[in-house]
Amino acid sequence: MRQATRVLLGSLLAFTALSTCRAQTPAQEGFWLAGELGGGSASYDSSVLSHTKSGVALGLEGGYAFTSRVSLALRLSGCSLEASNLNDPAKGESISLLAAAVRVVPFPGQGLFLRGGLGSLRYTNNHPMAFDGRGRGWFLGAGYEFPLTKRLHLSPVVDVTQGKLDDVNNILAIIRDRRVRFVSFGISLRFS
Repeated sequence: MRQATRVLLGSLLAFTALSTCRAQTPAQEGFWLAGELGGGSASYDSSVLSHTKSGVALGLEGGYAFTSRVSLALRLSGCSLEASNLNDPAKGESISLLAAAVRVVPFPGQGLFLRGGLGSLRYTNNHPMAFDGRGRGWFLGAGYEFPLTKRLHLSPVVDVTQGKLDDVNNILAIIRDRRVRFVSFGISLRFS
């Protein structure tokens, strides 16, 4: 978690430096929709097993900007740590988060934005003797928006997602303290 916090703080400093170098058009009010593609590193920890993998990150976010500084949104994000395979049902591992989110533009007229939220976390693992899980999670992130047109904006983004999964307690296994973390970097395309 310390490494993820350092990455997020370093990214925020870099985005802040960029925001002072170039003025941006103010964020528009009203409905908006954004899609993201990137990659990152995820870790799974429990009382039985721990591992870290890199994977592909995806996100879809939509919301309403009440002012040029504050938006409320619904965000679906996740990462694929191992692709599923129809020919091999024992392959596939992923993490996803469906969250209510807040997006804030701290400096009006600049491209920097901060976001965060809470929601429902899901972990899927198709490997033999592995257990799926659900739980609660949160995310924090930042980005810097560059206008491509009046309504289309491109942003480099960084996010940290973390959460706790329910325990496994059945005849096959007892697994406690299941936690997942994911740090992702990507590109977002927002239409408003």
